[in-house]
Amino acid sequence: MLIVIAIPLVIAALIAVLSLAGLILTGYAQGTFSMAPTLPGCNGRHLDEGFTYRFRDPHRGEIVLFHARGEIGGTITPDPSSRQLGITKRVIGVPGDTVVGRSGRVFVDGKASDDIPTEPFPSVRLGKGEYFVLGDNRSASEDSRIFGPVPRKAIYGRVVLVFWPLGRFGLPGYNKHLKPPGPLCGAT
Repeated sequence: MLIVIAIPLVIAALIAVLSLAGLILTGYAQGTFSMAPTLPGCNGRHLDEGFTYRFRDPHRGEIVLFHARGEIGGTITPDPSSRQLGITKRVIGVPGDTVVGRSGRVFVDGKASDDIPTEPFPSVRLGKGEYFVLGDNRSASEDSRIFGPVPRKAIYGRVVLVFWPLGRFGLPGYNKHLKPPGPLCGAT
């Protein structure tokens, strides 16, 4: 019986310590819906961690957080020095990749990345330390198609768990065949 009580307390204490150290963060939708339906829009909440990227670079397909300046719904610029915004997007291209949008899809080095409907965009060759990020809700996302590649130094964490609403509790997946829901939360 004591072990049953102790385990949740140890987990809670560990999360608290890691949060204070800045290694685990809780994120929320901040009125955005660019990652819907993967991350619940409007009132969704997720757990993020900043530990992994201290030891390795982001991988294609991961949902990352990066520092930016600007405002949601306005101009956003990835900026490693800014703490104004924490933006959440999916990594589509990594350094050395060529990313292009054509025929309603995204291609990385000539191969289809996924089947998520995407408006055409010009080819981008990623340099050293550059990442191409897109929202899963591509019809309503401001992402690398608009603000360009994200510098590695701006990326500080990744999403590891959706915890609100409770019905969506679990690991955020990558549905390569999803249909973007478009604007949500009363946005036009």
